[in-house]
Amino acid sequence: MAILIVDDSPDARLLLHQLLKSGGYRDLHSAASASDVFTYLDLDHDGAGAATVDLILMDIKMPKIDGVEACRRIKSVEAFETIPVIMVTARDQKDYLQAAFDAGASDFIRKPVEQLELLARLTSALRLKQETQTRKNWEQELTKTIAELDQTVHAMKTLQQLLPVCPSCKCVSPDEISNQALKAYIDSHPQATFRDRLCMHCTKQ
Repeated sequence: MAILIVDDSPDARLLLHQLLKSGGYRDLHSAASASDVFTYLDLDHDGAGAATVDLILMDIKMPKIDGVEACRRIKSVEAFETIPVIMVTARDQKDYLQAAFDAGASDFIRKPVEQLELLARLTSALRLKQETQTRKNWEQELTKTIAELDQTVHAMKTLQQLLPVCPSCKCVSPDEISNQALKAYIDSHPQATFRDRLCMHCTKQ
């Protein structure tokens, strides 16, 4: 799991790095400011060239662009909608928390950070991310299947309209079938399969 630590304090970044590393996380990355995060995530190109990130630990109070605004900008990019952002906040920054959640933050951790709480919240956030991604993949597959079924139904209706059936005996009248319309249907549905049978013209050849 790739985790991005964002804090303008080198000591704070080092502490989080040590706590996470001792907790079993190895793929750890750091940023000293919101601008560094935007560059790392390639926000100017909607994350097209971004490195893999599974979770972001973001300090709330940072110079120039604080963690709340940074979170809002990150979450405005579709590629990062499901990436959990956990805010790291000092105990006197309660007023920032509601704004952080409104900006898309998933959770928060109080400073000074305790390893047990840190690892527990990370585990919960990553599990929720996995469940969300699984549901999203399922919804995409369902949408694809429905679209394919709609195409199949449309194709069947089109083919049915090409076959003249007697309303009395329910038999097909081959002489009434438009070869031109049927050929157009076959040409537009290259994946369709039919029972092979040579016509009289091809048989004579």
